[in-house]
Amino acid sequence: MEQTSVIHPIGTECLDKVLAIEAEALANMERPDLLRRNTVEMWHRCLSVPHLCLGAWVGEELAGFAVLFVPAKGDEEDLSMLLSQVDSKQYTSANFKICIVRPRWRGRHLQVLLGERLQQEAAKRGISLLCATASPYNQASVKSLIRLGYRHDHLLQKYGYERMLLYRFVDIDDTLQCQQ
Repeated sequence: MEQTSVIHPIGTECLDKVLAIEAEALANMERPDLLRRNTVEMWHRCLSVPHLCLGAWVGEELAGFAVLFVPAKGDEEDLSMLLSQVDSKQYTSANFKICIVRPRWRGRHLQVLLGERLQQEAAKRGISLLCATASPYNQASVKSLIRLGYRHDHLLQKYGYERMLLYRFVDIDDTLQCQQ
């Protein structure tokens, strides 16, 4: 029997679940270096306001999550300042920081569903530019980001590895979707 997922915000009360999913994902990857492991301190930031972490629940199980990271002015996590094809100063920006789906729930397009919901939430918040990074060798993440409308800006060294910097504009369609 196919279960549907329910997506809603999660906070620091789910930190242990988030850490367990991250550890499970890394343990099941052929190349764990393709996923950036966050510190516990960074997870606390991601799970707290002004950032937004959406969890995808299947029954009582947290199947995956995604983070909208809203950097403060001058925050080294502000990926928009690294863009070469966009003058980011004219936009309000945030990062699609990370999305992890438990291995047993992959193939259900949860990464894309979570990304779409984050885009809708970004539109509600008046964010007009979203940025993300992915390892160029993590084809699942790159394909999901492209499907979500992200464009490749350039390759850079970030978090100790070569990463693709991607971006997308949040537009009227995202705002309309969140009103439906």
